Amino acid sequence: MDAESMKYIAEAAKYLSVGLISLVMFGVAKGVAQIWVAIISSVSRNPNVKNDVSLFAWGGAAITEAIALYALGLAIVLLYI
Repeated sequence: MDAESMKYIAEAAKYLSVGLISLVMFGVAKGVAQIWVAIISSVSRNPNVKNDVSLFAWGGAAITEAIALYALGLAIVLLYI
């Protein structure tokens, strides 16, 4: 293979990997949605645990969103290197 075709293959691999990173973003969105569904369900069943459950829900959502930010940062780095 010549250098020009290798350049095209590298460019295609870069865009493919960024596309796969978008699947991570989908997984994160689904995970955050499940966290909020669980907190709403648990508080609706027992309203007395609202303060206890909300602390863990905010922590779980923050950790899950951190994964999305790492994936976004990786995608930006891959696109502009």
